[in-house]
Amino acid sequence: MKKRGKSLAELLIDVRIARNKVQNIINKMQNKLGTYNYVFMRNVASFPHLSKMVARESELLENVMDHLLTLEVVLEILEIKIETIIYIGNIVTSAASVIEAIKLLKDSFNLTPDISVLLDDIYSSFYVNVDLPKEIKINVKEEARNVLADAEKIVEKRKSEAYYQVNT
Repeated sequence: MKKRGKSLAELLIDVRIARNKVQNIINKMQNKLGTYNYVFMRNVASFPHLSKMVARESELLENVMDHLLTLEVVLEILEIKIETIIYIGNIVTSAASVIEAIKLLKDSFNLTPDISVLLDDIYSSFYVNVDLPKEIKINVKEEARNVLADAEKIVEKRKSEAYYQVNT
């Protein structure tokens, strides 16, 4: 049985949780290092053997902390990359709905042949370069109607602004 992978949003949450846990461990280790340094400085003359052990332990903690800091930075980079992938996916979906709106608009009335060919080329070139799953294409067609409605509202607003500018 094939295991279903997590969505990008779930993965992003996991990365953020991991980063938070690593940051908590780093904070605890920094506190511990501060305590060790205080103990070392206070006892260096009185208890040299104890101070040597504390210094060794402190050195080991610093080494572990360096690795944890590196891990924290790598998790931060991964978080940024996953966020970027999610945003790009949203942008591609938005662009696809605009492309579909162009096709709906083109199909709704006759354009000059050169513009019609140009729009067909834009439409086909977009889908050659962007591969969307069928379920997204269905949603995109519904969103295209919203894009057209928004575009019509903008046209009406621009017309009224132009009318206002002409008459003033």
